[in-house]
Amino acid sequence: MSWMNIELILLIALPALTAVIMYFSKYFKQRLRNFFAITGAGIELYLIFSLFVVNYEAVKKSDFFLQYTIGYQNTPFVINFAMDNLSLLFSLIVTGAVFLIVIFSTQYIRDKEHRYFALFFLVLAAIQGSILTADLFTLYLFIETITIFTTPLISFKKTEETTRAAMQYLFYGITGGIFFFISMILIYFKLGTLKMAAVAESFSLISAPMQLTIIIFFLLALIIKLGIFPIHFWLPRAHSACPAPISALLSGVLLKVYLYIFMRLFWTMISFDFLVNLHLNAFVLDLALVSSLIGHIFALQADNLKKMLAYSSIGHIGMILAVLMLNTEAAFYGGLLHIIAHLLMKSGLFLSSGYLLQRTLSHHIDDLKGIGHKNRLVFIAFITICLGTIGMPPLIGFVSKWYVLLAFLKARHFFGAFVVGAGSIIALIYYLRYISQAYETVKSESLSLKEEFFSLREIFNSTNIMKTVIYIFTLLVIFFGLSYQLFELPVNTAIFELLNPQKYIELVLGG
Repeated sequence: MSWMNIELILLIALPALTAVIMYFSKYFKQRLRNFFAITGAGIELYLIFSLFVVNYEAVKKSDFFLQYTIGYQNTPFVINFAMDNLSLLFSLIVTGAVFLIVIFSTQYIRDKEHRYFALFFLVLAAIQGSILTADLFTLYLFIETITIFTTPLISFKKTEETTRAAMQYLFYGITGGIFFFISMILIYFKLGTLKMAAVAESFSLISAPMQLTIIIFFLLALIIKLGIFPIHFWLPRAHSACPAPISALLSGVLLKVYLYIFMRLFWTMISFDFLVNLHLNAFVLDLALVSSLIGHIFALQADNLKKMLAYSSIGHIGMILAVLMLNTEAAFYGGLLHIIAHLLMKSGLFLSSGYLLQRTLSHHIDDLKGIGHKNRLVFIAFITICLGTIGMPPLIGFVSKWYVLLAFLKARHFFGAFVVGAGSIIALIYYLRYISQAYETVKSESLSLKEEFFSLREIFNSTNIMKTVIYIFTLLVIFFGLSYQLFELPVNTAIFELLNPQKYIELVLGG
């Protein structure tokens, strides 16, 4: 066991340890608490980034693989962690976004910060665990941990609305967990193992009706977790009720983790061929496309800014899931690129809207009058990211949508191509609704753009730290749009893992 592999445990243990420190940080001064929070997230980012850099050559050749096993090899209750190029890519993008969200949170959260950060880091630990685990039981535990610790974050403001949203989120989260648990138990009774690689080897030995049952329950679990139509209505409530950084975590980060779990289950563990044989691939693809359209249509009629952003997420996640179901190299390229793009854009949008909504009476569209004049630079950042989600060149959202569109056209799936185009047009309309409202003239004493620009020099006061995080997300959306080739290597090697699951299976089973 080389020392390198212990880093897999550290990626989960460090946020958990930070969570404990943060819980007792109510006795600390605010500055010290913020220092610990940012340091905890920073070390996590350093760890995963150094893994990428140190193993760069192996990543390039698609030879990268780390494993760490706790327990006895041949018992069902062995805990197995493994990292290949696919999990490395997801761990990297998630940790990067979370680091920025933590910095924003240190200035945004002004009440019970110790409790907030304790829960936040526990969620991060569970997210890393979900990405790194190689067996079903541990995956189930991590998914349930995410649900349990995000629930109090959703109801953090303790109003009637947030409590209702949190209870609904908890109910659907646990229901999804139960479906996952049923599939897991059925697999265990049929194969006597919960190791994903071992299940992959012998899934074909299970009878066809039982295969169908297992797959349907897994699909149900993930359709609920991803907020795919018709089980989508809990998502806008939950994502709009919580504080802005948690909205960014749920919509920007957590939905991508569930997409990763979807790929792990239906490409690595249960070969995609089983979905094809049982005629489920076309069904899931069409359902995801319908869900995408419905998400955008609901966003069009939403009168609450955060609800509109949450519905827009349903539109994007549906599109990503649909393109992945094409199961081609072009589809994976577009899908993975849009996962990265959506992670950056939706995190940026929720943080900037959180900043802008601090001084409004409510999140309702009527209360946004004149908000564009009050915080000009932040609002320009907000508009820029909106244009990215619509798919305007040269932003990252344009590049990723372009590749998604190409994948649908190459597969001659014209309804998919139509949904990508229609989604963008509908998005243009609903964003314009809010932008025009924000620029309604209201008599107010606001800084001119030039004055705002010069005030940026005092970068370390609290509002400017929040603004800086928003500008970083905006610049990343522009920068990666112009130089998306930087993602060629990590994305293409992740695609290799999806198309060649045998490598992962053999390495995990090799112990």
